[in-house]
Amino acid sequence: MVERHYDEEALIPFLDAGRAAADLHLLACAECRDKLENFRQLADTLREEDVWDTRVLAAPPVPETIRSLRAFADRAAAEDTAAEAFVAELLAGDRETWMPRLQQHPEWRTAGMVRRLLAAYERALDTMPSDAVAITSLAIDIAEQLPTTAHPGDTVAKLRGAAWRDRAYGLLFTGQFAKAEEALFVAESHFSDCFIADYDLARVGIVKSLVLRACERFDVATDAAQKSTRTFTLYEDDTRAMSAGLAEAQLLFSRSEFAEAFTRLSNLTRRLAQSSDTRNYARVLSNLGYCCWKLGRIEEALQHHQVAAAFMEADSRSEAAKEKWNIASILASEGRFAEALNRFDDLLQEFESLGMTNAWALVNLEIAEIRLSLGQYETVEDICRSAMRTFEAAGLAHTERALRALAFMREAAQNRTATPVLVRHVREYVRRAPNEPQLLFAPLPLD
Repeated sequence: MVERHYDEEALIPFLDAGRAAADLHLLACAECRDKLENFRQLADTLREEDVWDTRVLAAPPVPETIRSLRAFADRAAAEDTAAEAFVAELLAGDRETWMPRLQQHPEWRTAGMVRRLLAAYERALDTMPSDAVAITSLAIDIAEQLPTTAHPGDTVAKLRGAAWRDRAYGLLFTGQFAKAEEALFVAESHFSDCFIADYDLARVGIVKSLVLRACERFDVATDAAQKSTRTFTLYEDDTRAMSAGLAEAQLLFSRSEFAEAFTRLSNLTRRLAQSSDTRNYARVLSNLGYCCWKLGRIEEALQHHQVAAAFMEADSRSEAAKEKWNIASILASEGRFAEALNRFDDLLQEFESLGMTNAWALVNLEIAEIRLSLGQYETVEDICRSAMRTFEAAGLAHTERALRALAFMREAAQNRTATPVLVRHVREYVRRAPNEPQLLFAPLPLD
């Protein structure tokens, strides 16, 4: 039996906090709690005398306010113009040189510089995700030191919140989920300091739902996605409401509710097919492809992923690469090894050029599983050695643990005791290692 949500009339008696605290449905239902909180805010507002004052207020323009706003707009425009040239100079060369260069130029520490860096972050996310994360470090370093008294209203708090939110998404994009969650906490803290922040917090909510899903905290992730959907619908922002709806559908995957997810995604596809929002359309198609794969509709799955990859190619090189990865993985799962290997080989070059070391390693391990199933033990040894050299050169936080897992697999391949199950075990460990600092590699017993 499906329990129904409370309607507005049923919620009115629960304005009494004591009664609400004893109601089992309200304790379990985030949607009804949000609705009740809105009612409480409305009730508090209706208690204010000014709400019932029907006098017509004369509101002639205040010259001082107009001058102040114009001065701020002129200053912001001048900062943004100057920042265009500053950003180009700052981001020249390797990313290791960016922060030292910033420290040498105090004149670059402006709000306009933060805005232009975040614009550069969006472009970099599509081509070089590791650079994008480094760019958010620069934006945060500047934003956190901006004096709040020199800018009107919530300008600085919103810039800080935006920088941390974008950093969270960049970290999510590169698979650093634990750090992404920390960045989200800081972003929420800054936006909470703003007078009006529900829309900005809804944008944070979408990223939060994705991060928490990756961390397998599905209930909290669902609450965040649903709350963001309601906010964007209220603001009539169809594009972001679609993004939040997509996040909700992805959470159904985590519960293996693929039939329900298929229905929702199909509805989203029909709504987006006639729009100009090609980016969201491609993402929905990608998720629909995954859903079809899980439902055993293989040819439909491949078709959806291929169309999604074609749309993404123009917008985001990294997302297009991940989409091609989905296609190769489906082909491999169906035993179409020759087709899969050709696609995996292309992906290795793509992920290497994008600086996505973990994705590169995971693709190599998918290749190793195929090679092992064909009895090519020496090739698997070579794959392990290559992956180990790459991790050593990258010097990532989880390098030592990844090396231990890869060394175990290499030794098993040398002894001809490696199995596809072992490869999948190592691949799952390498996938999780960047986000779980305490996770140790536990070898499977060899046959």
